[in-house]
Amino acid sequence: MKGFRALWIALLLAARCALLAGALVDRIAALIERQVITVSEVSQMAEIRFFPRKAGQSDDDYRHGILESLIAQALRFRDVERFGAEDIPKDSIESRFLDIQKRFPAAADFAAAMQRAELSPDEVRALVKRQLQVEAYIQERFAPMIFVSTDEIEAYYRGDWSQQRRQRGLPIPPLADVTEEIRTLLKSNRLQSEIDRWTTQLRARANVDIYTWR
Repeated sequence: MKGFRALWIALLLAARCALLAGALVDRIAALIERQVITVSEVSQMAEIRFFPRKAGQSDDDYRHGILESLIAQALRFRDVERFGAEDIPKDSIESRFLDIQKRFPAAADFAAAMQRAELSPDEVRALVKRQLQVEAYIQERFAPMIFVSTDEIEAYYRGDWSQQRRQRGLPIPPLADVTEEIRTLLKSNRLQSEIDRWTTQLRARANVDIYTWR
């Protein structure tokens, strides 16, 4: 079985990676069932800053995070395809495309990064579309199930929310003034928990092998 898997990986590499005279063969970063994510794909996402980078994050940690994001997105998109991926309006795609561009000092820097990554603007928009399709599916499937009660809002306001503001030296406004802000925050936190739980379940049902991200 192991020999067959090694042979299958070798065949995937041969089919996926262009082998030119004197050029290095692309390497597998991760294998999800029969789907390959290559090191060059990780490098492309890093080059164009497709995923936000945390302040002070090392290059190695950033690339590792990109690979984990690509794996998660691949697993989620499989579920999306089962139910039919939603069409995404062009203006939504363009808005996210511009959000990525804003991670660079100027539009020309973003254009140069795409050129280095050997990606056209339309190819980046295609990546954005897939990302937005996953997000639309999440909103449709999980968001309607999330409910935050008045008691939960009040408990969070009197506990963590007020404590965090005191630690930052900020005033504490009346609960009535921040109820919707807290409701949105709690819903966002719960939605992320549902996404994480769903992704963990998807990953547990799939064969995911990670080899390298650099």
